[in-house]
Amino acid sequence: MRVYEQYVNDYPRPLDLAMEARNRLSEIFKADSDYERYYAQLNDIIDADREAGIDRTDRSRYLAAKAALVLAEQSYKRFADLELVQPFEESLAEKQLRMDVAMASFEALVDYEVAEVTAAATFYLAEIYFEFSAALLDSERPAGLSEAEKVDYEMVIEEEAYPFEERAISVHEENFELLSVGVYNPWVQKSLDKLAVLMPGRYAKAEISGGFVGSIDRYAYRMPIAPEIDIAAEGAEGDVEATAQMTDGPAPAKD
Repeated sequence: MRVYEQYVNDYPRPLDLAMEARNRLSEIFKADSDYERYYAQLNDIIDADREAGIDRTDRSRYLAAKAALVLAEQSYKRFADLELVQPFEESLAEKQLRMDVAMASFEALVDYEVAEVTAAATFYLAEIYFEFSAALLDSERPAGLSEAEKVDYEMVIEEEAYPFEERAISVHEENFELLSVGVYNPWVQKSLDKLAVLMPGRYAKAEISGGFVGSIDRYAYRMPIAPEIDIAAEGAEGDVEATAQMTDGPAPAKD
């Protein structure tokens, strides 16, 4: 480990070799469960690529994209771990804040132009919408409601949650569409698996061989894609604000 640290300090160029050393350091820290240094090293990888200027390479961009994905996944976990409890307005505001942070983290990954990472970002953006929908449905109900009020409250909750699930489906379908241009990776597969659960009538799944060809065969698209829904974060914020009214209820470089 000291050898890698010394190399990075003494030889920041050529960039690719220094990036490989940083990447190896991150792997060592992760294997040792030293997550503070692991995440710090990932940030160093991102910074080194961003500051490389004309020395930036496909490999440095790839390693930076992968590092940024890991950090973005942490923002998703913080968002998903927060439950909506009473007082509803307070927990909803915090949930919305974490949602905005997570979405911004994944949207930024697209700029790296790494296909695998872009597909991962698309998957997680869809999951953010789905998680918010599920959080609304599972939210703690206010105490002291009459039976009629409980019925009304459930209807409002379902009406607010539904658009987020629809957005989740729409974004997962963006990964599905990559199959038509010959793009397949584990993140595309994850979106396909989720669509088969969310829309079994549209995405029929049969147990056939895996891989790209297998996925084409396994997922039969039965209906036209619904009109595309605007998935901009601003739209999500509008729905969240409405909900708040319920408060009373590439390969490595070679040497």
